[in-house]
Amino acid sequence: MKNNKNHSEILRLIKNHSTNDRPNFEGYGLKYVGTQKPSYHLNTKTMRDIAKDFVQSHSLSHEEYINLLDDLYYGKTYDEVLIAAFIIGRVKEFRQKLAPQKLHYWISNTHGWAECDVLCQMAFDSDDLLNTWSIWEETLKLFAKDHNVQVKRASLVLLTKSFRQSNDPRLIKVALHNLELLKSEKDILITKAVSWVLRAMIKFHKETVANYLQDNLDQLPKIAIREVKSKLETGKKYINKKKLNYKP
Repeated sequence: MKNNKNHSEILRLIKNHSTNDRPNFEGYGLKYVGTQKPSYHLNTKTMRDIAKDFVQSHSLSHEEYINLLDDLYYGKTYDEVLIAAFIIGRVKEFRQKLAPQKLHYWISNTHGWAECDVLCQMAFDSDDLLNTWSIWEETLKLFAKDHNVQVKRASLVLLTKSFRQSNDPRLIKVALHNLELLKSEKDILITKAVSWVLRAMIKFHKETVANYLQDNLDQLPKIAIREVKSKLETGKKYINKKKLNYKP
């Protein structure tokens, strides 16, 4: 893909802030987040600042943002992908006009939990989803049936922030629908997402989560059972050394 001037500027900023001459795969961090891309190893604050400064100093049309984000999501480095998500998170009017097909296109080229989650969990809020719910409901359900594990993960992770912000019953309805499709999958990207969305639901729907957990003990991932039990009993994700004996 040919770089446009905005993409070239982002690349220049990445290189200017990096102590590396070129991206590499060094260090444990990249393996931990699951990316398949090399990195200039910018820290999160620096990437956020690059995104913030770029948005504040540029007035791009929707189409120009699309072109830039296409280049970033299909760029060569991990840093480009995260900065793309931080840019999306700062431009609400862009998110509200974003076609789900384009979101699918970007998520399909992410790898590992971080590249997916910085976009899906951090950039989108409950207003983004609920204000055009008919579109999002269909999108989330389609994502859950996608062949790409990253897109499947997104069908759950996109809901987590909204569950902390809103008790709208439409959110839990689609979450339970997608959980039924994904609760038996074995890929860790899905098992962890199942746990995450159930834990996020507890804030406004504790009884529903408790009942769902009890009814699906034989089907839910073990990690989800452990973490959701702990969240229900202690308010925390991680369990104590003593085994929790949860009774709804």
